[in-house]
Amino acid sequence: MKVSNIIQACVSKIVKKQRFVKDIFTSIFHQGGKVILVGGVVRDLFLQKSIKDIDIEVYGLSLEQLQNVLQEYGVVSLVGKSFGVLRLHGLDIDWSLPRQDSSGRHPIVAYDSNMSFQQAFIRRDLTINAMGIDIQTFELIDLYHGLQDLHDKILRSPDLGFFAEDPLRLLRVMQFAGRFEMTVDENLSRLCMTMDMSSVSQERIEQEFIKLFLQSSHPSLGLKWLLYINKFHEFLPGVQVNEQLFIMIDTAAQLTNIDDQEKLVIIWSIVSSSINDDFEAEKVLCKQATYDDTYKITKFMKQITRNQNIIEQVAHLVWYNKIIDESLTDVQLKWLAVWIAPKTSLRILIQFAALKNNRLHINVLLNKVEQLGIADNPIAPLLTGKDFLDIASGVTVGILVKKAYQIQIDQGLVDRSVLKNMVIKTTKM
Repeated sequence: MKVSNIIQACVSKIVKKQRFVKDIFTSIFHQGGKVILVGGVVRDLFLQKSIKDIDIEVYGLSLEQLQNVLQEYGVVSLVGKSFGVLRLHGLDIDWSLPRQDSSGRHPIVAYDSNMSFQQAFIRRDLTINAMGIDIQTFELIDLYHGLQDLHDKILRSPDLGFFAEDPLRLLRVMQFAGRFEMTVDENLSRLCMTMDMSSVSQERIEQEFIKLFLQSSHPSLGLKWLLYINKFHEFLPGVQVNEQLFIMIDTAAQLTNIDDQEKLVIIWSIVSSSINDDFEAEKVLCKQATYDDTYKITKFMKQITRNQNIIEQVAHLVWYNKIIDESLTDVQLKWLAVWIAPKTSLRILIQFAALKNNRLHINVLLNKVEQLGIADNPIAPLLTGKDFLDIASGVTVGILVKKAYQIQIDQGLVDRSVLKNMVIKTTKM
């Protein structure tokens, strides 16, 4: 079948945007090759989503012939020797040949430039990713009914046997269910129930969750599917599941006033704070968190990521969420800004706390910390070590600086001279 005029226009736009690409296509055609736009880019064209990654498979040429064509237009790199993907510097396109890979963590790749479309596409994870567009004829290649599945909003595999060879695909289904708000085919769900995920690295699991959380308006759809196939607690052990948890995650995913890193930290904080009802319900005094206070959340997050920065941010957000409310005084808020810095900020803490407690007056608190100048950073100290070098030395200087900062916050002083005199007056030298 022919691709619609809209899709033709989109493909033409991609061609025009990429330097030299039309000439490269012509060179491939002259050597008897076929150029097929494949994978996610075809899916996203039909979904009318912005195009980021462009993948092209070339049929009828050897890897060496394809490399020679590309080298006429610049420097070519082999990206990942195992998969034979070529990159021409300056072009944001992955070029490859149809291939067969053996199963396992270290597959053996065999190229076959004359492979049929049926053989090439059957190895793809889902039918919606197993479509291609012939760049020369604008013909849609859809042997496994991916376009219909896209319209029906269902995730199916072209071949369950090939799907089972790579357990990471289970997590791709999870994030596609959330990103595209699609239902998973029952046969595929039953297969995923039986898949052993022990060979998938922590890093690759984390990356799929990041895609789910940052590219979905409703990540809960992917998480609920994990729950359905009895895999949820395999990846998120100890998390107590309820509808409120899913609502909070979706609400956080839809926030527009924070960046992706902040959004990710807030969502992981929502998940982490649900590992124990008693922990969540416990109310604490306004005090600085200790190692023991944050240990439980830190331990949980270490199962998710090796990113120490994210671990510390999540641990602090979950702990200090139990403190933050409208009753805190200006002084308490100022100290809270100090305790959580530089790991996170009051602005992010208040955003998270508002998701956990819908009775919290988020705008009141945000306005308050902004007026105090502590929304993103604690108050800067008026005095530093050099201000005390005329009266002290060594460790005593550090003691005086610490005391000066405490007096500055507790008494709201803004005059450096007044603050220094008060420190001297109240300190035995």
